[in-house]
Amino acid sequence: MRRIPTVISMILFTLAVADTAYAEKVYYLHDPGGNTAAHIYTYTHVNAEYDRVVIDGRCKSSCTTVLGVVPLNKICITPSGYFMFHAAHHGDRSINPGETQLMMSSYAPEVRDWVMKHHALDQVDPYTYLYARNVTFIRHCPR
Repeated sequence: MRRIPTVISMILFTLAVADTAYAEKVYYLHDPGGNTAAHIYTYTHVNAEYDRVVIDGRCKSSCTTVLGVVPLNKICITPSGYFMFHAAHHGDRSINPGETQLMMSSYAPEVRDWVMKHHALDQVDPYTYLYARNVTFIRHCPR
């Protein structure tokens, strides 16, 4: 009979030690953009491997696809974080409708609404900026 309390105590101790040993995996994001499909692929892996994504600096163009590939509740933004939205484009800077649609479809609904309201993917230049102080669809990182 004495073995049961001992076993329970050992299990509780192991759980307590395991809980305190857990370290949150954080992915810091400051990105100039690039290929939309490559970013979606990267963020799919980031979502699977990291606990939190911190937007800390510029998140430009296809970087913004993180705002849907990773659940919004896993993302936060620092005071120096900001987003730069624009339509995807070909090398000659003409709009690439297919890649622009891929970006739009990757966004969470709240982000998609913001993008549509601000016409953020309607043109290549100028960019539509969204600074940390105006972001409402993700939380602000604790200081």
